[in-house]
Amino acid sequence: MEFQQHYPTYNYKERDVVLAEFEEAQKIANTQSQLYGQLANLLIAFVTIGITLLLKTSDEDFSIVKDNILFLDLFLSLIAIVILRYFIELQRTIVINSRKVITLRRMLGLDYGHLQLTIPNWRVEGATNPFVVRLFPGWFKFGSSPFWIIALTLNVFWYFSIPSLDLVWVKSYWFVVNVLISVFYALIFRVQLNETHETFYLSVIKSISRVLRINVTKDFEYILYRAKLSVNEKNRLKYETTNIEKVLIEIEDSRFYEHRGVDFRSIVRSILSLSNNYRKKKGILRSGGSTITMQVCRTLFIPSNQHKLKRKIIEMLLSFWFEKQFSKKEILNFYLTSVRFETSVNGIISASKHFFSDIDKRTFSNEEAFFLIERLSNISSTYRIERIKSIQERISKSIKLNSNKLLKIYEQQGRIGKIKLLD
Repeated sequence: MEFQQHYPTYNYKERDVVLAEFEEAQKIANTQSQLYGQLANLLIAFVTIGITLLLKTSDEDFSIVKDNILFLDLFLSLIAIVILRYFIELQRTIVINSRKVITLRRMLGLDYGHLQLTIPNWRVEGATNPFVVRLFPGWFKFGSSPFWIIALTLNVFWYFSIPSLDLVWVKSYWFVVNVLISVFYALIFRVQLNETHETFYLSVIKSISRVLRINVTKDFEYILYRAKLSVNEKNRLKYETTNIEKVLIEIEDSRFYEHRGVDFRSIVRSILSLSNNYRKKKGILRSGGSTITMQVCRTLFIPSNQHKLKRKIIEMLLSFWFEKQFSKKEILNFYLTSVRFETSVNGIISASKHFFSDIDKRTFSNEEAFFLIERLSNISSTYRIERIKSIQERISKSIKLNSNKLLKIYEQQGRIGKIKLLD
């Protein structure tokens, strides 16, 4: 889906400051990239020389090493961690400044014109999305070469250390130790290059989605970046959504502040509401079991038109992750700036312009808030008086609504052709 986003314009003095910032970020990214490559080559040379000298060491000299082999192993392991962490920080500096270059270039209105068609979009010069420049370059890219060099060096040194150790189990299972060394340093390298919201749990969810054959977005960080821009735009335009948030919670997820992403009571209730007898007995309408958080996750990360039950499983798993990443207030903001209020109408800014185009609507009464939230689960451009009254009655204890004003809003929307009444 597409989010509205706002790149501010600058007056001349401010533009000069941003331009200077852009040039500095570009300079840092370039110099650090060169430094990274040079240091990686030096590391290769140093390791090659070290291993060569080790192989040519005389028996007399090697006996000194042999007596202190365990200490030397530990010392080299610690040095390797320090070196790897240095390369990780260098990689982060390069990526952050590269992303800064892309973002500032867009803010300044700079582009490469027709040349952009010939430059790969993962290159800083050709990119319009700052997150195509990734913190983790991939296991078989040059950016990961320090990890492979360090892991290989430690494994070689460990292999030559085995005869000098008096531990029988080590000699029997030396290959297990080699694997553990590689895994340990791989975890350090990979985890330290996680994106801001990237976690091991999210990786597990992605794996489960592949097993279930449910497509999820590949670039979570970019989607969240765009969603945050939409929230910033709402705040910049000073949209007051307090009433909308209250009505939203009452209609869509009354236990929003109590659960952690998934409301199992609501799921059970939605299953029971599939029965006509149950609905008649309780005097309720058929309802879904999705919480506000689940709806946000579906909107942001899961393309529509997929197997409903499998998709719901992924929604639930993502909701637990999402609740740990963001506060309840942030989740509400993401919801209001991203969900679909009507066909091709996403977010509160577009919705207010679509339904209240005759006025610059940025504050909303309870009745207007009710109308907008009721549209969320009824995007067929129709409405039923029975449904409106049922929802109104359900939330009447917490949200006071003027029935006449509410019906006038629906009638007005009907007159201008935005919605139509169903008998």
